[in-house]
Amino acid sequence: MNVKHLDKQTTDGTVRNLDALYQLFPSCFTEAPDAMGEVHRAVNWQKLRALLGEYVEDGEPEVYDFTWVGKRAAQREAATPCRKTLRPCPEESVDWDNTQNLYIEGDNLEVLKLLQNSYMGKVKMIYIDPPYNTGNDFVYHDDFTMDKEVFDESTSDEEGNRYYKNTDSNGRFHSDWCSMIYTRLMVARSLLTEDGVIFISIDDNEVENLKKICDEVFGESNFKSNSIIINNRGGRDYGGIALQHDYILIYTKSIIGALSLIEEKDKAFQYNDEEGGFNLMELRNRNVKFNDKNRPNLCYPFYVNPLNKDKNGLMEISLEPHEGFLEVWPAKSNGIQTVWRWGKEEKARKNLNREIFGKANQNGGYMIVQKYRKTSKMQRSVWDEKEFVNERGTEAVKELFNNKSYFDYPKSIFTIKRVLELGSYDDSIILDFFSGSSTTAHAVMLLNAEKGENRKYIMVQLQEPASEEAQNDNYQTLCDVAKERIRRAGKKIKEEHPEAKDLDIGFRVLKCDESNFKPVAFAPSSYEQSQLDMFLDNIKSERTGLDLLFDCMMRWGLELSLPYTSQQVDGCTLYNVDEGSLVACFEGNVTEAVIDAIAQTNPVRVVFRDSSFKECAQKMNLFELFKQKCGWTDEEVKNNVRVI
Repeated sequence: MNVKHLDKQTTDGTVRNLDALYQLFPSCFTEAPDAMGEVHRAVNWQKLRALLGEYVEDGEPEVYDFTWVGKRAAQREAATPCRKTLRPCPEESVDWDNTQNLYIEGDNLEVLKLLQNSYMGKVKMIYIDPPYNTGNDFVYHDDFTMDKEVFDESTSDEEGNRYYKNTDSNGRFHSDWCSMIYTRLMVARSLLTEDGVIFISIDDNEVENLKKICDEVFGESNFKSNSIIINNRGGRDYGGIALQHDYILIYTKSIIGALSLIEEKDKAFQYNDEEGGFNLMELRNRNVKFNDKNRPNLCYPFYVNPLNKDKNGLMEISLEPHEGFLEVWPAKSNGIQTVWRWGKEEKARKNLNREIFGKANQNGGYMIVQKYRKTSKMQRSVWDEKEFVNERGTEAVKELFNNKSYFDYPKSIFTIKRVLELGSYDDSIILDFFSGSSTTAHAVMLLNAEKGENRKYIMVQLQEPASEEAQNDNYQTLCDVAKERIRRAGKKIKEEHPEAKDLDIGFRVLKCDESNFKPVAFAPSSYEQSQLDMFLDNIKSERTGLDLLFDCMMRWGLELSLPYTSQQVDGCTLYNVDEGSLVACFEGNVTEAVIDAIAQTNPVRVVFRDSSFKECAQKMNLFELFKQKCGWTDEEVKNNVRVI
């Protein structure tokens, strides 16, 4: 029995697509040889086409489609596996051992792919503020149709960073931006829960293209809003118009996704009773499209008793006539007989004389009203409250950094707080993969403090150079400034909310880096005998046990915020993640004492370093020990134990 190796790269996106297709159409799958003669799973297109019938487009010249130069390459890139890893940096983190928040530095497309195993279907809300493609933005360059050497030389900066300034002189100005955002949204969608929501800030430069891309990635039916944010007091000169607004596009992952209502603080009620405050809402349906002709079941009389009213002027009502009661029908509108909002049998009878009453109107007649006690409302599409202006974002940063801004146009904390209220709830995971100044992290901590809740965030940001002002103050990258902002914001929030004793203001820093494993890209015949010793250990010498632990967590689908402990057993360090979810040993000879210690943790997954076993017989002995000490079957050992 062979010990399985953990994968050294993320799953090919096309394999994920095949898995999803198989769930829908298993009968359309077959086996076929690939170019190397290896038999693999394949789709029988003729069977699939037969099942789909007439709803198949076979290259007709005139179809509705949104495309651009490089779209197919972008689709391929979204599915391409990533061989990189995320390296832990406890020294740059805050409360490393206890926090559930993550700050990840690196190319966000690579990071999104690396997060798929651990966070697929777990992120409740995504907010991003991507480059707007104004002609001065840095845009990630993902054109892998070029030769690698040409690509590296022509599109990387002097430090090898894979981004460039996308000016409008570029012949593929819009196409490059579309490819950049398209690949990232395709991968990001897989991370959302089924009821997950994504919010994307954008301005006029690419809003039309972004809307079409989102319609394709998330589905046109899952579009919720194109909200307008009034966020510039003076306004930018825009062809003779002082532009004062941006947009937020809102999409859900599926039809079950919905936006929450917004709580109105200190709402004033016009009336009061023994249960508290309330307002009145007329039971008449004011939409004249619903009338007695097409909704006769909603048109019927109530009867009110004007002699029996309470301190609020609310009268006793009945659905049947009584002596002294007056008949009340829904009022007419321009000669059209309107109807009630509720049917007589279904709801009106249940709520009679509890929430529904008669009340005199200004014309000397009567109307039927419902008590309305809600303190929440639906968010309007125009966000014009003063706290949403961008200047509030700059003010918040200056408060933390002694009147220095460091960032260009950071979003208002109140804007992101509102987004969080709409799209998430207590204990949700929030992702921002264009995190910039980390306003999202700031807003998550502030909302948690105010509501006593426990949202967790994942911030992802490329290590772009910081502003000149920030570099003068020894913050070399945008990430350096953003991490310091989170530190200072967390401390300030704790001071202002002493009641939030358990507030998580920490974060684990992880950095996207090359694989932990040595490259073995050539045939054995390409190496000389003197070089073979370097492959006895396949792991790079500078990588630590913690590097390997987080790589294993990521590859085996564990959340990177999980707690872990370590202990020394027989000269070996054992890592125990989440009380046995993963137990790992990456050094020394694996002795029976080590196996005993692992078995005592009642592990779900176990991983070792391949070089810990000098002979195949040791690996076989490993299987037998786990069968004895953990009570596992051959199949359980095969599935639960891996080597790297």
